[in-house]
Amino acid sequence: MDLSISISKKGTRVVKASELHRALGLADHHYQANVRNWIRDVYQFADGIRKPEGLKDFARSPKTKVGIVHEYYFNLEMARLVALSTKSKVKQAIATKLSKEEAVYPDRVQLTTAETLDLMEQTRAMSRISCQVAAEERHLQAYIRRTGSQDFWNKFRADNVVNTTMEDLRKALTCRGQSFNRSHRVRDLLLRYDPYECVRAGIVDHYAAQGYSIPYSLELGKLAREFAMAMHLEVTDDRKGEGLFTAPADSEVVRQLQRVAA
Repeated sequence: MDLSISISKKGTRVVKASELHRALGLADHHYQANVRNWIRDVYQFADGIRKPEGLKDFARSPKTKVGIVHEYYFNLEMARLVALSTKSKVKQAIATKLSKEEAVYPDRVQLTTAETLDLMEQTRAMSRISCQVAAEERHLQAYIRRTGSQDFWNKFRADNVVNTTMEDLRKALTCRGQSFNRSHRVRDLLLRYDPYECVRAGIVDHYAAQGYSIPYSLELGKLAREFAMAMHLEVTDDRKGEGLFTAPADSEVVRQLQRVAA
């Protein structure tokens, strides 16, 4: 089962469609027709039932020339779903391998020095509640464009961005003896429980809204959390004006992150 995994320029772990086709034991002369169907079919992705999206779930190889067999790259989730959709006798083994790769080796973050500095500046800006709210709204709008509605958005974000629920947060705060009321939303509770998690979630929302994969966005969020802790940032509600403890940040970056429109 020879199926190598590569890293795209966006940091997404991908497999070649041709290698997946061979690993599944499918006849080479069916490749062109099969791959054409694969990128047009509907699958149960983590973010809903939909067709694969170009430059998100798959991409055509830039080395492919006109008039020959087209090569594509699939991210691991799409490759797994494609494998399960075939009649291959080894589809379950292939899907299991890809599933383990997804779980153990999330999309890697490989940033240049300039990109690292950009993320640090975005982290400073994301200590502002206004930037967090705007990032969540941009992510919601991207979710609606992708799925056609905002159905299951709260569950999707709880499972994939916040990684906790309101009920769990309430229990945790109760155990600590920290006060809250029933009108508090997830961000309000998270701010009381762990302010750095608000920054992390904001960065995840920001990058996911731009089309980056959730695993990759999560890795950026983890890195941003580390930056926030190292810089001892304090999360502040600047929606009525910046206060004494609002972390200084590049004004243009702040304006960009405060925009609701993507």
